[in-house]
Amino acid sequence: MKKIIIFIFVTCTLICCQKKDDNGDLGGFWKLIEIEEAGSAAPIDVAMESRFWGIQLDLIEIRMTQSYRHYFRFQHVDDSLFIQAITDKENLRAFGIYDNSNERYEVVRLNRKSMILRSKYAKLTFRKF
Repeated sequence: MKKIIIFIFVTCTLICCQKKDDNGDLGGFWKLIEIEEAGSAAPIDVAMESRFWGIQLDLIEIRMTQSYRHYFRFQHVDDSLFIQAITDKENLRAFGIYDNSNERYEVVRLNRKSMILRSKYAKLTFRKF
């Protein structure tokens, strides 16, 4: 009887603790390939560099190397993506993040292969990795 109760408890706990990732095409690992700053004449090609945004549940992890990581919470509402830093706040312009306290991006394009985001500071082009 104890084994049955423990089994039922463990099963219920595992089922209840799973979160559903309903980010659709937004979820996954994105490689930043181009940054076009507002007012700039030419975009900055960063495709040869390892700048990534990983999106899962309500978190964004940005990374350049194994040791260089920063985390953000986000909300995807209609055609907007709102991000807010939850780790130390330093200059993250290399990732297209200019106001890491609360930045809004317009989702210009989003599909299984590519994503384009635009803030008041820059337009960011990604490809799914």
